[in-house]
Amino acid sequence: MSDLGTIALMIALAACLYGTVVPHLGVRTNNWNLIRSAQNASIISFFLIAVASGVLIHALVVSDFSIFYVWRNSSVDMPMFFKVTAFWGGLEGSLLFWILVQSFFAMVVAFRYQYSNREIIPYVIATLNGILCFLLVLLLGWSNPLDLQATIPAEGRGLNPLLQHIAMVVHPPSLYLGFIGFSVPFAFAIAGMIRGKLDNEWVLTTRRWTLVSWYFLSMGLILGGQWAYEELGWGGFWAWDPVENAAFMPWLTGTAFLHSVMIQEKRNMLKIWNVVLIIITYGLTIIGTFLTRSGVVNSVHSFTQSEIGPAFLVFLAVVLVVGFALLFRRIQMLESEHKMEAVLCRENAFLVQNVIFVGMAFTVLLGTTFPLLAEAIRGTKLSIQAPFFNTIMAPMGYVLFFLMGIGTVIAWRKSSKESLRRNFQNPMITATVGTIILAVFIPFHLEAFTIFWIAIFVTVTILIEVGKAAHVKGKQLQAGPLVGLIHVFQRNQRRYGGLVIHLGVVLMFLGFAGTFFSEERDLTLEREEMIPLNAYYLKFTGVEEFQVRNATHRAAVIEVYDQDKQLLEVMKPAKSFYPTQPQPLTEIALRREFLKDLYLIFSSESGADSELVTIKTYVNPLVGWAWMALPVFTLGIGICLTYRPRSLTSRQEVLRQQYLAAEG
Repeated sequence: MSDLGTIALMIALAACLYGTVVPHLGVRTNNWNLIRSAQNASIISFFLIAVASGVLIHALVVSDFSIFYVWRNSSVDMPMFFKVTAFWGGLEGSLLFWILVQSFFAMVVAFRYQYSNREIIPYVIATLNGILCFLLVLLLGWSNPLDLQATIPAEGRGLNPLLQHIAMVVHPPSLYLGFIGFSVPFAFAIAGMIRGKLDNEWVLTTRRWTLVSWYFLSMGLILGGQWAYEELGWGGFWAWDPVENAAFMPWLTGTAFLHSVMIQEKRNMLKIWNVVLIIITYGLTIIGTFLTRSGVVNSVHSFTQSEIGPAFLVFLAVVLVVGFALLFRRIQMLESEHKMEAVLCRENAFLVQNVIFVGMAFTVLLGTTFPLLAEAIRGTKLSIQAPFFNTIMAPMGYVLFFLMGIGTVIAWRKSSKESLRRNFQNPMITATVGTIILAVFIPFHLEAFTIFWIAIFVTVTILIEVGKAAHVKGKQLQAGPLVGLIHVFQRNQRRYGGLVIHLGVVLMFLGFAGTFFSEERDLTLEREEMIPLNAYYLKFTGVEEFQVRNATHRAAVIEVYDQDKQLLEVMKPAKSFYPTQPQPLTEIALRREFLKDLYLIFSSESGADSELVTIKTYVNPLVGWAWMALPVFTLGIGICLTYRPRSLTSRQEVLRQQYLAAEG
């Protein structure tokens, strides 16, 4: 079976090489049959890579320890659920999963655009297949997950227990989908520059790809934060870990790209900037891959030391050199057709947002890579901690958050001071009054109350804007505001879907604000002792031991009561003992409420009969609101994806009919 998978990968590499070279020949000889054969090669390579992936998954499921990767990342007693997820739980398997998704995207592009975008699609196919060639060479040469071992052990080492969490089923694939998805608009940009076809069509064609990539990257970041919160046992969800940063950087520039392409679509401006942004965004996905696969950073998220890390730096250099060389070659063709007509306009608001997004990405890149550069050059180990990032990133984040509300209603081209006063007066008054009311009930904290003020301002601005549009449309249709609201969303899906996404961002910021009010305590409890904590009473009743999946758990049994001493819940923070791990791992106990979380960690026990335990406690307000952003993002993205520019649809249908007529 292993040989079958390896052979399939070798043939897939040959198909990808064919798909990289032949499109250029097809364009030079004006032979569309050659180009079509390259499209077919993309489809064939996907199915071959799927075969190899199926071989690995089968080996994981049946615990075939003759394959080294299976032995290192699986075990007989590991639940089936996690045996399958071990496919992307290790270095080699994650690279194969990456290639599988990359080949799937290449196949979809080849099939979806076989009739349209005929001027640039050959080079798009060549670019995507070129990326696949690089990845397949790495896999077959240095990181083949199907390599056999001479001695077949009876038991495997098992997947890292930290990765045996429900979020890990979705978190890594989401990040991969986000990273890989940005390769498609990158390939279209490269193809457009090669061909000299740099109108708005590549932006319009890849709009959905960009949206979906951004969504999956957002999902990966949110689920990663949730995993860190529930699995690592430190009471937080973001620590500016180098690998966290690696995923955050392309999210920042990708978000900037999503906003700036709207200016290009609307006003034929920022064409150069958009090409630069997509090159940088794809480049940052490669940097993220290097950080996770080189072993140069110490992180719970990173893979072990490997030889393929430096190869990604070489690939990054190629991407940047080729991308910017083509940009300089075609730079005159990318000049803007219009100029900014006023300071107060949506174009400027988006441009300022873009500058801040890129500035934030550069800050994160500097803070993440500077210790590595310092160690490489001077041999000195440095560490840049969270205060550096928080000090710089927080003010920029608050400005972005505020501009999100401004950009909601400010007009294109030109906006008067009077219209700004009219649009923003009520939201500002409401935000101020709401913040003052909050100050009566909770302790004042400058940063938290800054977030509260902006959150109320943005929310009210969005609600007023949507309410006005629904009211006007309802009157036109002689129907109620609900009917008007439905019609408003149907007529402008991208705008109002974007506003829904902005409400999700509000929830995320409120989750961040809650961290300023977190309470942390170390409690030592005797058996049957009841101790007050915030709005609760905690009572320790004993220690129990039980089996969960492939681990033995030793838990402190904590009864949680309300202020009236009514039992709310029995919580069991535990230490987990895995047969493949020398040290126990922390299993937190979590009580979720709408406004706060109660978070318990079993620190230690003492006494012959465990009469005394130490529990580390956190009361974390609003943290769960950050996770609620994901379903809101899902709704907003779903609305946005229903929009497709009529001009693009009409043009592609014309090209399709022309192609079919020529074939006939």
